[in-house]
Amino acid sequence: MILYDENTIADAPWPGTEEGRKARDFLVPLFQQGAHAFFEDRSTLRLLALDELLIPLSINDAEYGNSYFFSPFARYITSQRALLKTGNWKPLPRLAMGSALWSLGALLQGARINKVIHVDNWPTLRNMGAPLTADQVRRLTEFLTARYPQHALVFPALSPATHAPLCNHLKAQGYAFAFMTHTRVLLPHGHEPGRKARENRRRDARLLETSGYQLVDAREMPGCAPRLAELYRMLNREKYATNPPITPAFFEAALRGEMIQFRLLVKDGRIDSFYGFHVKGDVLFSPAAGYELSLPQELGLYRILNNLLMQEALDRGIAIETGGGADPFKSHRGDRPVPRYNAVYSAHLPAYRQAGWRLVRKLANDNLLPVVRSRLRQIDGEDVAGFDGVPETFAPPFLSPRESVAQVEEALEALRGELEELSRLEPKELASRLPALARKMDGWQSPPKRLDALRERLGQLEHQLHDEKRTKRVSARAQRAQVARQLLEGASKLGDALLVASHLGEESSQNLRTLAEGLRKAAPQAAVVLTATQGGSVVLVTAAAQELLQRGVDAGQLLRWGAPAVGAGSESGGPEVAWAEGSRPEGLSAVPGAVRQSLQERLG
Repeated sequence: MILYDENTIADAPWPGTEEGRKARDFLVPLFQQGAHAFFEDRSTLRLLALDELLIPLSINDAEYGNSYFFSPFARYITSQRALLKTGNWKPLPRLAMGSALWSLGALLQGARINKVIHVDNWPTLRNMGAPLTADQVRRLTEFLTARYPQHALVFPALSPATHAPLCNHLKAQGYAFAFMTHTRVLLPHGHEPGRKARENRRRDARLLETSGYQLVDAREMPGCAPRLAELYRMLNREKYATNPPITPAFFEAALRGEMIQFRLLVKDGRIDSFYGFHVKGDVLFSPAAGYELSLPQELGLYRILNNLLMQEALDRGIAIETGGGADPFKSHRGDRPVPRYNAVYSAHLPAYRQAGWRLVRKLANDNLLPVVRSRLRQIDGEDVAGFDGVPETFAPPFLSPRESVAQVEEALEALRGELEELSRLEPKELASRLPALARKMDGWQSPPKRLDALRERLGQLEHQLHDEKRTKRVSARAQRAQVARQLLEGASKLGDALLVASHLGEESSQNLRTLAEGLRKAAPQAAVVLTATQGGSVVLVTAAAQELLQRGVDAGQLLRWGAPAVGAGSESGGPEVAWAEGSRPEGLSAVPGAVRQSLQERLG
C-alpha cells in the first residue's frame, strides 16, 4: 500500500478509464489547493493505493471548527445544536437539549473525538464507497492503525441501500456503526409511484415550461463559478445553516473537470438556480445545488430543480438519491427514506477514547435514530424500513438501486426481444400483437430515454404494417376489378338483363359481398349470384342492380331461389346485397340454374 500527498498525487496510478480520469480531475486540485481553499476546513489529505483501488483519506487531529465533511464533532454536536435553532422546539426543551449537547460535546472533546481518519472521503460526493473485499478491509485497517495508531478510522455516510456488502465486511472486522443521518432514494422500477405522486411530478414539470427559464449546461457560461457559490450559500448557509461551506474555488475546479455536471436555469442572461449531479454505478445524486431566495416562491424554483434532477436519473433508467430535508415534499413525489451510518474502528485506541465513541453511538443510535424514525413515519407512513436500529446483517431495506436498475434492463431487453419477434411475423399476426406491445410501452410511469429507440422501432413496424395493408387493399381492389371484368365478360343474357353467376372456390363472405357490390354498380341491369366455400360450409351471396330493383327483383329473392340447392338457412343483408351460409357443398353446381330459371320466369 502506498500513500500519496499533495506533492505526489498527480503521480498516483490513475486508471485509464473515464471514471479514473474524472476521479483524478476531482481529487488532484483538492489535494493541491487543500480542503481550506474548497471548504474552509482544515484537514490533511492523502490518497491510499490499495491493489487497483485509489482511496482518499482525510486525516484530522482536532479542528473542531471544521464542517461535517471532516469532523465527527460537527456531525454529532455542532450540527445538532444548529438544528435546535431552526427546528420547532419550545424554549425549555431547546435549552435542556442544548445544555445536554454542550456537556456531551465537552466529553467528546476530552476523548479527542476529532482525532480521526475519514476513509474513502469524497467531500460533497456520496455513494463513492470503494467495493472493498473482506481481505482488503482487513489489510487496510491493519495498515492505517499501524501507520496512525492514535487515530480512529471512520468510513463515512454508508447506506445499506448501496453499500450493504461493504458494511458487512466492516462489521466483521470489528467496526461499530453510528447512525449519521438519512437520505432518500427514488427507484426507476419496482416501486411505482401513486396517482398523487405522478400528478405532483407532472405539475412540477409544467412549471419549467411556463417559467421562461432556459436549462443551460454550465460549460456554456464561462465564469459562472462565483454565482454558483453565491446561490449555494443562499440556500445552504443562510436558509439551512447546518450545511457545510463551499467556496468559489471548488466550483471553478469542478467546472474544469467532469466528475460533477452542472445545469443552470437562466433567464435574461441571469442564473437564478443550478444543480450539479454525479452518477456512481446505479445511482445519481446531487453534490451541490442552490437558487435565488429573493425571487417569489410562486416561481417554484425548488420544485423545478428537484424535478429536473429526478428526470436526469429517470432518463438514464437509474436511481436517484435526493438527500435528506424537505421530506414531505419528496415523499409526495414517490421517493423513500434510507439510513446512513458512520462505520468506526477504535479498538486500538486507549479506553477513554473508546468510551468517547461509545457515547457517540449512544447519542446516534439510541437518541437521534428514534427521533428520525418517528418523524419519517409521520411523513411516509408506518412502512418506513431500515430505521429500527443497527442490523445484525446489513441488507437493502427495500429493492436496492442495483436490483431496480437490473429490472429496467430486463424489461428493456424483453421489449427488444418482442420487437425482434414481431418484425418476423406475417402482417395478420403482427396486427393482432402490435397494440398490446404499444400499451406496454405507454404503461411505463418513468420511461428511460433508451425506450425512445424502441418506440421508434415500434413506430416503424406500425408504419410498415400500414403500408402493407394499403398495398394489400390496392392489390385486392385491382384483383377484384379484374375478376369483375372477367365475370361480366362471361355473364349470360336474359333478355335485357345479365346474370353473373360464378363459384370462386375458397373465399370469405366479406370478399364475396365486396365483389357483388362492385358488380351491381358496374352493370345496372345485372343479377349477381356468387358462391364460395369456407371449410365444409358454403357461402352464397347475391346482389341486384338498380334496374332489377325497379322491376321488382331484389337480392333476397335471388338468394331464396338458389338457397335450397346448398341447404342455406336464414339470410342476412338487404334488397341490394344478401347472403347466407349453406351446409351442402355438393349442390353448388345447381345454384346458377335454379336462379336462372326463377329469374326468367319473373322477368317474363
